[in-house]
Amino acid sequence: PAGMVRSQSAKLGAMSEENVETVRDIYAQWARGNMRAGVELFDPEIVFESFMPDANDWVVAHGPEEVEAFMREFLAQWAGYRLIGEEFRDAATKVFVGGRQTARGRQSGAEVELPIFSVWTFRADKVVGLRFTPSREEALNAAGLEE
Repeated sequence: PAGMVRSQSAKLGAMSEENVETVRDIYAQWARGNMRAGVELFDPEIVFESFMPDANDWVVAHGPEEVEAFMREFLAQWAGYRLIGEEFRDAATKVFVGGRQTARGRQSGAEVELPIFSVWTFRADKVVGLRFTPSREEALNAAGLEE
């Protein structure tokens, strides 16, 4: 059994590195404006959470259809919305991403650039949890990481 634990641990380590690369690739596409990238990885039971500063509240969507409906409504407010990942950290079944979001208000024309952090939770090769927050500390805690 000790050998089995080691091989499972090695397998998990390889999978988590793969997850980091997967998330890095999705962010590269998001940085180019392809906000549909990655949706094929969403598990049917995905839980998506995002802080909405304008409402000072959390949005929680369950399943790919609710996530897509939320994103469609959210993106309709912005022109040139981009998510740029700058820091990617492996946390076993989770991936922490630190970065920024940029956009221009469709109505106001105001340019916006704000920090954003995300935690991706994987089960096998599917994303079962995705949380966006403006708080680095909160995201690190959610990923089980320290500064």
